[in-house]
Amino acid sequence: MSDETRPLLVSRDGDIASLTLNRPRVRNAVSHQLLEAIEQTLDELLHDRPRVIVLRAAAPGFCAGIDLKETLDAPPAFVRERVSTMHRVLRKLRALPVPIVAAIDGSAVGLGVELAISADLRFATAASRFAYREVAVAVPSPAHHLVRIVGLTRAQDLLLTARWMEADEAERVGLITRLVPDAEAAAANAAREIAELAPRAVQDTKENIWISVRVGVEAASLHHIDGVAMAALTVDRREALAAFREKRPPHFVGR
Repeated sequence: MSDETRPLLVSRDGDIASLTLNRPRVRNAVSHQLLEAIEQTLDELLHDRPRVIVLRAAAPGFCAGIDLKETLDAPPAFVRERVSTMHRVLRKLRALPVPIVAAIDGSAVGLGVELAISADLRFATAASRFAYREVAVAVPSPAHHLVRIVGLTRAQDLLLTARWMEADEAERVGLITRLVPDAEAAAANAAREIAELAPRAVQDTKENIWISVRVGVEAASLHHIDGVAMAALTVDRREALAAFREKRPPHFVGR
């Protein structure tokens, strides 16, 4: 992972893709180039989908947030373009119809937290801690997704004070899914478990979660009805029922 001319490393092992933030000398601070690399990769994965994605970072740390050095002397037009790209990338991460599992080991700041909470499952070590430091450097923090994840009161506490949240508190409030000794191993294990499930059902479940959050109960119910009805026509549903009848593990093929 020493080749920092490649700010994002992308690999694929069968049905599992890995995205690695790769700017370790600046603790994976996010440059405009890295944002563009993430966006391009997500667009490619949308058309050639794995069953699960692991989001990780080259040590040390997870992500120090936006690259402030890139901001020094930057004109307002560049600043607007970069933050617009950032929000577009975060929307694509959250909307991608593939589960994303984050492995977090070390500090996540600002955009680093936003990247982490854009994953569906988030495994972090005790060495991890989290902060939105934007107000300490005179810019506003993004708020809407953090409010969804931890609730208004806790989001206000983090966003308005710029304080650090340690990993054990992050687990208690739901910022992370689970506190683990080895985030890489936990993420890899979860990715393997997800990859063994029926891909279409997993995709529809992720979509239903976000419809529930963004639109509401009625829309989520209608989406679920359509999903169950369509599932009855799939090869994987027939395989699941056959495996149940024959008392064996199913083998899903994504059709």
